[in-house]
Amino acid sequence: MFQIDVPKVRGKMAERGYTITSIADALGMSRATFSYYLSNPGKIPYSVISRLAEMLCDDQGEAERIFFASDLRET
Repeated sequence: MFQIDVPKVRGKMAERGYTITSIADALGMSRATFSYYLSNPGKIPYSVISRLAEMLCDDQGEAERIFFASDLRET
């Protein structure tokens, strides 16, 4: 199972110049849907996670740290 580090996702989005609207458009979904996913990361389909990782991460290790993070409830 995956644990998405949403603050890191938002940070990478800002770093790369994406807004919620622009990344939602690139993913082919509405802004509301992408915003919902960020608020409920357990609901994000794997296909969306994969595309986000391609768009936001420099390498596989970074993608693993962001999208397959340790259980964030213990931090």
